[in-house]
Amino acid sequence: MSELLQQILGSSIVTALFTAVIAYFFHLRTERQNAVLKREFEVLSKKDSSYFEWRKNTVELLGQVYIHLNRLKLAFQNKYSKIKEYDPFYEDEIIYQSNKHIRDLLISNGHYLQPELLNEASKLIEHFDVWLTKYHQTRVMQKDLHSKQIYVYLDGFQFPENAEKMFKEKYVEMFNELHK
Repeated sequence: MSELLQQILGSSIVTALFTAVIAYFFHLRTERQNAVLKREFEVLSKKDSSYFEWRKNTVELLGQVYIHLNRLKLAFQNKYSKIKEYDPFYEDEIIYQSNKHIRDLLISNGHYLQPELLNEASKLIEHFDVWLTKYHQTRVMQKDLHSKQIYVYLDGFQFPENAEKMFKEKYVEMFNELHK
């Protein structure tokens, strides 16, 4: 009986040792797979997080452009196109500030724009550059306070209405998508 007990005990020890080695290798394999999955998850998470940040910044930029484009449109419709004489406060505080603000926003934050808006942004920037240059020449350099308004459409730089439309549509689309 003692020999049978020794064989059972020996077999049990060998089996336990063999089982421990197999369990250890399975554990190592599982740890490696978990590490790979964790890295892949972190990469995807980081990518998703940066895409969310980009969209958030894009919506913020488009929202500012949207509000200033509306401000300009209302200013032209309701007063600027109807004034009888030069109004320095209105022109300086509303028209000049919004033109300059939109142009500066687009130049400094163009990297947030989607490719389909880049050409339209260039058109807006060009229009505002020409208007701001003419403003500077007329009001600052020539000190002309008799011209009641500054327009650049006669110089071949009509306001790019399609750009305004595209920016506003893209803002609404991205805002709604972001806030679902």
